[in-house]
Amino acid sequence: MDKLKTRKVILDVDTGSDDAIAIMCAIKSKNIQLEAICTVWGNLTVDKTTLNTLGVCEALNADIPVYSGCNRPMVKDRSKYRDLEDAYEPLIVDGKELKIHYDRLEGIPESKRKAESRHAVRFYYDYLTAATEPVTLIAVGPLTNLGFLFRLAPHLASKVEQLIIMGGGVDITNCSRAGEANIWHDPEAFQIILDTGIHPLLVPLDATHAAGLNLDDCEKLEGLNTFAARFTARLAKQRIEYESARFGEDHNWSAIHDALAVCASIDETVLENVEEVACRAGLSGSADGEVLIDRREVPEKANASIALSANKEKFLAMLCQLFAD
Repeated sequence: MDKLKTRKVILDVDTGSDDAIAIMCAIKSKNIQLEAICTVWGNLTVDKTTLNTLGVCEALNADIPVYSGCNRPMVKDRSKYRDLEDAYEPLIVDGKELKIHYDRLEGIPESKRKAESRHAVRFYYDYLTAATEPVTLIAVGPLTNLGFLFRLAPHLASKVEQLIIMGGGVDITNCSRAGEANIWHDPEAFQIILDTGIHPLLVPLDATHAAGLNLDDCEKLEGLNTFAARFTARLAKQRIEYESARFGEDHNWSAIHDALAVCASIDETVLENVEEVACRAGLSGSADGEVLIDRREVPEKANASIALSANKEKFLAMLCQLFAD
């Protein structure tokens, strides 16, 4: 990985278990110059995602500025006719409630630092306005921060070298029959991004599920005996425990969605079956939050790339290399 291009990156997260692993990938990579981390609502409220993000940076002794962002979607919560929260029933096993994302990540210290005073959207505006070279944005939560940014200043899209979005699902969804969580929570933001002319790379559930980690993979990570590797294994096991209880014992693995998106920024060949598509956001009814791909015989001009699979072995090897020390 050392021979690959080094790029400036801003990471947008809703930390979150898989976000925590993604943050560690970005900090540990020699191919990423992490300029800042912006937080957003999604897995948890933005105050909690911000505290978790600061804690991960503290655990890795990484002096990365963290900017707290939006706590609600752009407009979705303004209509009583649109669902905002996916149906959630507590999962109790042996008297304990299991979760994918606990309010506070266990195993990381309380951060001595606080978030920067500027709002994340203001930071993006100031940073990109002043930028003299393009920057890569990696968004692994709801796209609200970027939606507001590009609604305000669509011309700043020219400063973006690449936008990688962990979001969407073609054959696999989660929050609804049609929608994956990050797009579904704020589909207007996704559409605003597309309207700027940015050509994002989508890392959907189809790709992240293809690269899911199992308990044997966790054992390999634990064998590295570093904090980042042990913490990743712990979070992956937490996710596996929840998903096997929720979906059945045969579901003995978990997709580490957000980390795959960061690894794709380091080496895009970790993704497979990448297709150019014309798409837009579903904004109502049963299609709310869906990435609507133009499947007509003569589709519109492609405006995004989407990975329909991923190389599980390469993903695990990248995690092991990144977290080896």
